Amino acid sequence: MEDIEKVVKENLKTGYEYEIFFQRIRKTKIDVSEGEAENLSRSEESGVGIRVLKGKKLGFAHTSALDKESLKDTLIKAMEICDLQSEDEGNTLLRELHKSDVESVYDQEGLRLSLEEKIKIPIDLEEKAKSLDDRIKGVRKSSLTEGESEVFMINSYGVQVEEKGTFYTAMIATLAQEEEDSAISWEFRGARKLSRIDVEDIARDVVMKSVSLLNPKPMDTKVMSVIFFRESAAMLLEAFSQMFLGDSLVKGKTLLKGKEGESVGSELLTIIDDGTLKEGFATFPYDGEGVPRKENVVIERGVFKNFLHSLYTAKLSSQKPTGNSERSSFRSQPQAGTTNLYIKPAEGTLEDLIGMEEEVLLVTDLMGLHTVDPVSGEFSLGASGVLYKGGKRVHAVRGVTVAGNVLDLWNKIFAVGNDLKFYGSVGSPSLLVKDITVGGN
Repeated sequence: MEDIEKVVKENLKTGYEYEIFFQRIRKTKIDVSEGEAENLSRSEESGVGIRVLKGKKLGFAHTSALDKESLKDTLIKAMEICDLQSEDEGNTLLRELHKSDVESVYDQEGLRLSLEEKIKIPIDLEEKAKSLDDRIKGVRKSSLTEGESEVFMINSYGVQVEEKGTFYTAMIATLAQEEEDSAISWEFRGARKLSRIDVEDIARDVVMKSVSLLNPKPMDTKVMSVIFFRESAAMLLEAFSQMFLGDSLVKGKTLLKGKEGESVGSELLTIIDDGTLKEGFATFPYDGEGVPRKENVVIERGVFKNFLHSLYTAKLSSQKPTGNSERSSFRSQPQAGTTNLYIKPAEGTLEDLIGMEEEVLLVTDLMGLHTVDPVSGEFSLGASGVLYKGGKRVHAVRGVTVAGNVLDLWNKIFAVGNDLKFYGSVGSPSLLVKDITVGGN
């Protein structure tokens, strides 16, 4: 990193400040089928993003070539782009580094594990899923991905951040079959340590979802109580997460603008973005610009508290940065993003929630989440699940729609489960919501 900074300093023109962001990512992906490794891929990528600031103008360029000439050309390009930009009051670089007490997770034990032992994990996942129910007739895919990241950032104000982390994800898709009907479902988990990948838990959930969807029956359109199973609730939260971001605020693309301190949901609803969560999938000491990560309560007992800010959006909004500056890679500039975003759990079990209503639809799968509108809050999604009456399973339901507005949905939350689970960096317990429009026949 010293060599990169030396090149920048030697070629930086007077009047410019700089920020250097170096990133290296290594990935190993294992796909198995029928008890054997079907595909194995390994990749490594590294590069540098350079931002320069002159007054209120900012330029950015990046390169994956780390030789002296390429770095010099990248810096020159960033300065040329800077000169062409309009002034923007939000443009700034971090001037002082504050100590973070958060530790990143770097799983040396997992990295040292042999490839053969890692291949065994998705194989065990496949075998476990098949063993749990005779109706599981096949596994379409079982995979494990290992990621290792290194980040180094330094700027002309002396702010310096160095972080290393590991990431593991496991995924499985199962085929359930009974008589003439079949159903496919999938399950995903993420962890920072390989030992935290719970094969039995993943297999249990994917089998439950697959077999519960067998032999569906039609359902009439009605307004009814719906339980969003924890995964569906988490995916819905993720789909609408843009509405919490400072970037959406400054662009006027969130219906939460101007609602700080106002009730936007049931008192049972608390949403937290916690960049300090122990072993959280998005837990690091600092954000993408060097601001310490923190726990941010976004909605507390139904009341909207604050947006999640980068340096840029905080400055434009006259707010303090919240440690939510994210970079998808060295090729991108920082922008506001979520960290470990989740809905706070309560006391009730899933069975408790099912028994609270005479008739309730348990939604286990949602489709079309990319179509939700975080500006208006409107959604209309394909759904599958199970109909219950008097706490007893009646039949599976497929091909229905659930529609409404997310603020309306939040206000209609009647009960929150205790079954919080994270799917990567987003998590939720199951949610019982009253008076949802379910579109059937």
